[in-house]
Amino acid sequence: MAGPDATHVEKLKEVGRYALGVEWGDRHDSILPYRSIRLACPCDACAAAPAEGPPAPDAERPTVVEILGGQSLFIRWADAHETLLLLDELRAMCRCARCIGEPDHPISGR
Repeated sequence: MAGPDATHVEKLKEVGRYALGVEWGDRHDSILPYRSIRLACPCDACAAAPAEGPPAPDAERPTVVEILGGQSLFIRWADAHETLLLLDELRAMCRCARCIGEPDHPISGR
C-alpha cells in the first residue's frame, strides 16, 4: 500500500448480499465479506468473546455503513452491534492477490 490515496475511499457498494465493495483512491477495488469485517471488530466485547461457531445471521447484515471523517468506517449491524474501523485497517483486510503479494503470474511462473 503506497500513498494517502490507498486509504481514501471513493465509493462503497454492496457486493451480493454478503460483502462490501470498496473503491479506493489509488484505483484499487476490494471485496470484503461482511463476516470478515464483523470478526475484525476491535471492540472489547468482540475481542473478549470466544468464537462459538458461525455468527447469527443478523450479526453479518449491516443496516448502516458510512465513512466518518474520511478516516474511519462505521457499521451498525442488524443485531444492533456497532463496529468502527480505521480505513487503513479496512484496507489491510483486502485478501486479493495484489495485496497479499502473490506473484504476477502464479500459474505460468513467468
